[in-house]
Amino acid sequence: MSSEDSTSFSDVEKNILTTKETIVHDKNLDETRQFMIQYESTATEPLTKSERRKLNWKLYGIVFLVSWTNLVFFMDKYTMSYAAEFGFFKAIHIDSGVNRYNNMNTLYYVGYIIGQVNLWWAQKVGNRKAMIILCFFWNIDMFLTCTLTSYQGAYVLRFFLGFIESIAMSLQNLTLQQILPAHKKARVAQFFMVANNFAQIPVSFIAYGLLKHSNNDVTNTGFPLWKAFILIISCITSFTFFMIVWFYPTNPTDLRYFSIKEKVWIIKDIQEANGSSIDIKVFKKYQAIEALKDPVTWYYTGAMFSLMLCNNISYIQNIIFAELGLTSVLNTYLVSAAGAGFSCLCGLVSFVAMKYYPRVCNTTYVAIFWAGFCLVPCILMAALSWNVNKKVFLALTLLAGVFGCSWINIVSSYQSNCAGYTKILVRSALAMAAYSIGNIIASRIYYDKGAPRYYVAWGIQSAGFFLTMLFMALAYYTLAKRNKERLSALESEKYDLKEKVEDANLDLTDLENKKFIYPI
Repeated sequence: MSSEDSTSFSDVEKNILTTKETIVHDKNLDETRQFMIQYESTATEPLTKSERRKLNWKLYGIVFLVSWTNLVFFMDKYTMSYAAEFGFFKAIHIDSGVNRYNNMNTLYYVGYIIGQVNLWWAQKVGNRKAMIILCFFWNIDMFLTCTLTSYQGAYVLRFFLGFIESIAMSLQNLTLQQILPAHKKARVAQFFMVANNFAQIPVSFIAYGLLKHSNNDVTNTGFPLWKAFILIISCITSFTFFMIVWFYPTNPTDLRYFSIKEKVWIIKDIQEANGSSIDIKVFKKYQAIEALKDPVTWYYTGAMFSLMLCNNISYIQNIIFAELGLTSVLNTYLVSAAGAGFSCLCGLVSFVAMKYYPRVCNTTYVAIFWAGFCLVPCILMAALSWNVNKKVFLALTLLAGVFGCSWINIVSSYQSNCAGYTKILVRSALAMAAYSIGNIIASRIYYDKGAPRYYVAWGIQSAGFFLTMLFMALAYYTLAKRNKERLSALESEKYDLKEKVEDANLDLTDLENKKFIYPI
């Protein structure tokens, strides 16, 4: 027997993809595999109902941590625009330059695009260490904002905030995918979106509370109000940092306060339901190339880009506020909070619909529904006469602002409908780059000559919602076609659970593994 044939199975495995037998070393296999080899035999009995219920509650604790982290990150993003009400822009001379605010936002998204390269080292160190590093520098960036005296400094900090934040969303979604089966993750992702929109509510009330106890943009003790506001948000970010240090997992094997048996069953559930790897530390070039060649990648990238063309609807809301005489900061905060609350309600509706009607309300259909829902008020904003009661226009802008319900389902879809860890990362990077480019364009479509109707802006946003629906439909059609072919082939083949788990350990991509079924 050759030395190659005598190699232990724990060190190498046969790659089932090629006609010639090849050797796959442990470093190319799923990080959870050694854990399962060591402990799987200790959890052969299925979980009882009470054990399953206890495990689900623990998992929802991790979901809360991920959602809370996302909520705080969005609070940080809103901080600068809210601080403007407290004299922040005047202090750093943003208000003396027409394009300076737009330039600051553009630099943020340029940093966001460039920051996608961070996924490379994040894969090497794992989700936990990557999130700790990101949140640490994120927190420093927030505290440094209090020291700003010029718009040039704001440019630098805003660029680095985008660079730091760029991969947080991808890592958070990967964490959810590591602990929840695809169908459950799709539902739970709605809470992820609710956290994004809910962030505006506590920020609004913190801002209003400061305004009630201030005089001429300073606190009663003479401290600049904008610094006090940013310090409060920064302290919340610091608290979140310590939560991440203590609780955030790399993968299911290092979940705190979970028993060995619970960790084994989480990994089993993921491998059996998803049929894809959980955590891989090696960047695989061929998977990156496959991600670029797969048309589904570009459908989801296109959907993300077109949806983000609509991410500046709040601009027209401020104009309508002035038309209605709602010029006080209180009125602005209350309407913003109401809009955020409505978006959260729509997210909860999506969750309930996906839980009780999963066959009809999948991620694609829900994304298309909410994009279509937002398309109607966009068309009406351009079609109705400006003489109509401005409260109607305000209501239409609030209705058009619930596109976050589509956004989170795009994010959930492009990761869940993909296998191969590197391929998922590359697809995520492309989608987030498209997210940034769309936001840069969105901030430029409202120009002075178009006031007050902004027909071009509403035309672009209407096209954006329509293209989002089209791209999602194309992705669904392609994946459904692949599923039909694969299910037909599987009818004549025996594909047992053991083989499915082995395929997951090998980190096969969805195109390599012809037995991978897309959870559409």
